Amino acid sequence: MGKDVEFTARMQSGAVVWDSPDGKPAKDHKTHIDKGAPPETIEFKLKDKTGLGLAFEIDGPIFVWEQEGCPPTGINTDQIEVTDCTPGKLTVRDMNTGPERTMRYQLNVVASDGSQHPCDPIVSNGGGGPGFA
Repeated sequence: MGKDVEFTARMQSGAVVWDSPDGKPAKDHKTHIDKGAPPETIEFKLKDKTGLGLAFEIDGPIFVWEQEGCPPTGINTDQIEVTDCTPGKLTVRDMNTGPERTMRYQLNVVASDGSQHPCDPIVSNGGGGPGFA
C-alpha cells in the first residue's frame, strides 16, 4: 500500500522553512509504521513554494540513524533503503523489523543554485514485522 508524505517548502524571513502535510513544522512530523506491519513503502514528495527550484539531492537524498539528534551522512540503519529518487519524489522501503525504534532522518534538498535546504522529520517504527522472532 505505502505512505505518501508531502513536505512544503516556503520562504519566511528570507529562509526556507518546511511544513508537514498537516501544516505544522516538518521537524515535528512523525511517519508511523504500526507494530507488526510488513515492510512499508514511503514516498516523500516536495512542494516548492520558494521559487528556488528545490529538488532531492539524487546522489544522497536521505540520511538516517537511530540515535538522538541530527543524523550523520548516509543511511545508518538496516531499516531504510532507497528504492527510487527523482527531483520531486523519494521512495524508500521501511523494513519495520526488530524492536520498536525511532529513526531520525534528514531529507537532503538542494536548490537550482546548489544551496542546501534539508528537511528533518522522524519515522517511528512499531517493529515486530515479518521475520522478527
